[in-house]
Amino acid sequence: MTTLASVGGDRDPRSIVRRYYLAMSVPFGIDVLTSAVYAAINAHPLSLLPLSAVSALFLLVGVGTGAWLLIRPVERFLAGKLPFAAIEQTLTLLPRRSATLVACFYGPMLGLRLLAPRYGYTFGATIEVSEWIDTVCSFFVVTSFNFVLTFFVISAYLDGLYERLFSWHGVNISAFRGAFRRKIGLAVLFVSFAAMTLLAGDIASYQGDRLLREASVDLTASIAGAVVIYYWISRALTLPINRLDHGMSRVAAGDLDVRLPVTSDDEVGRAISGFNQMVDGLAERQYLRDTFGKYVSETVATAILGDQQRRGRVADTLADATLMFVDIEGFTTLSETLPPAQVASLLNTYLAIVVPVIQRNGGVVNSFIGDGLFASFNLPLTLEHHAAAALRTALEIQKLVSGARFASGSRLRVRIGVNTGPVVGVTIGAENRLNYTLLGDAVNIASRVEQLNKQFDSGILATESTVRAAGEGFPCVRIGETGVRGHRGDVVVYRVDPA
Repeated sequence: MTTLASVGGDRDPRSIVRRYYLAMSVPFGIDVLTSAVYAAINAHPLSLLPLSAVSALFLLVGVGTGAWLLIRPVERFLAGKLPFAAIEQTLTLLPRRSATLVACFYGPMLGLRLLAPRYGYTFGATIEVSEWIDTVCSFFVVTSFNFVLTFFVISAYLDGLYERLFSWHGVNISAFRGAFRRKIGLAVLFVSFAAMTLLAGDIASYQGDRLLREASVDLTASIAGAVVIYYWISRALTLPINRLDHGMSRVAAGDLDVRLPVTSDDEVGRAISGFNQMVDGLAERQYLRDTFGKYVSETVATAILGDQQRRGRVADTLADATLMFVDIEGFTTLSETLPPAQVASLLNTYLAIVVPVIQRNGGVVNSFIGDGLFASFNLPLTLEHHAAAALRTALEIQKLVSGARFASGSRLRVRIGVNTGPVVGVTIGAENRLNYTLLGDAVNIASRVEQLNKQFDSGILATESTVRAAGEGFPCVRIGETGVRGHRGDVVVYRVDPA
């Protein structure tokens, strides 16, 4: 089994924790950057240091402590102290809990900043006091921004975390309590109303130069925030979808070894989980077809497995076909002189030569009969020039087998009988034991003709119906009419011999 996405070469579990702390520090970095812009626009550089100190106290110390508690169960799982089922709910709730944690510390910090100038503390500079409407609007918008930002930053982090857990431990979440539409709604609502709320608060609170300064700050912050939010939202929401799309492309190309990490607890995660189950089913179906095709012809196996009515059998089919029986001359005597293991090895080596020749020429091996086999051309697998294909196959088998050396240095000689005529492909047997076979007088004649090789001391015999259907170009010598046991009337047979 292979995963679609690469997880890199870093397999240190501690890197998972470090990445989480780094993700949780994003609001602190954004806050310091915003404070620097604010100080520059208002020409108060001395305010940057105390503002950053307050931010570090709340967002690094406070949020860092809470983050340690949130990520602790994952650490214990990686240390082998907890099963994955014990942390599954913790993982699915991690974005929401992390965002709430940041909001709980960012809100009081922001409130302290906004209200401190009213009580005479200006963080080392002459910062102007904000009006109440602007204060309230800024408080809710900035706190909401950090909540939304943290939610999608941790969602993106969680995508990589799930991917690593799937690659390292082969685990996937199975609980889907989230909703993709709620995530989209959260992002759209914030992006749609944040900038308008800030500007509306400025317009309702200030006039003149103060309005221009406050509006400039809020507009700059809104644009920067929109860019940051868009990046993390698109990353968190599109990564699983892109991975699913790529996985489906791989399956469409025939790769059934692909399995995807389930990286969200919403409809997309449920779709990826369903994708994995679908590929498992396809792989199992392919395994059944391949295995089934080793016991019956692959064509029959495909027809049975592809039957929409699930009847477990192939519909009866009537067609003209060329039938071939192949047998090893003197096999009974040979098997008496060799140990059973060597006999089995000899047969497997022999069949490894014969079967590919039949399949390469468009034939189908219907059954093995001791040391012999029964093959057909044009049923169940349609083949246009089936008689010619059967004679080519017979000549090639005879050449390859006579030139091969088998167990204990044995050499083999095969006898082949070929006949062309109408047959019916049917499924026979009881409900709990079925077999697909070909029935008809043409099958019986082919079997008896193969046995006639003993009488005529030949290697390949074909009936007149086969020789006529095959056309010219084959080394066929007419022997004459002969009786065939089980068949009314004589049959004209030909020796097929390149010598």
